[in-house]
Amino acid sequence: MSEAGAGVTLSFPGVVPEMRGEEQRYFDYCQQGRLMIQRCPHCGRHVFYPRAVCPHCTGGDLEWVESQGHGSVFTYAVHHRFPPGFEGVGPYVVAVVELAEGVRMMTRIMAQPESVSVGMAVRVAFAAVSEDFQVPVFVPAEPST
Repeated sequence: MSEAGAGVTLSFPGVVPEMRGEEQRYFDYCQQGRLMIQRCPHCGRHVFYPRAVCPHCTGGDLEWVESQGHGSVFTYAVHHRFPPGFEGVGPYVVAVVELAEGVRMMTRIMAQPESVSVGMAVRVAFAAVSEDFQVPVFVPAEPST
């Protein structure tokens, strides 16, 4: 497991989506406890969500690189309604996290809703949706000493 995951695994119920192509590869990395994003070798920019073509320069051949696994909360919402599969889980926080590499991703913040704030430092962890499927979530980062 990468240092980004820091050995933290959390469980919550959910539905496993149907995947193919680059999306499947991304979740294969997640299953290994690695938060991987793409980088364009043509323009040098990082890319997320997984895709075949760079949205910045339309270059192909995006390469996979391991994220540092930390960032900050860009925006968030606290959900009080529970969709199927999440009964009894909430309230829970859904956020857009800006990673150190500059890309933003939608995710869950595994913390008490009242403790979450815009700009809060977070790090990646992985939550098991099923025995063979896990997703990246974020937890508050340890304060620097």
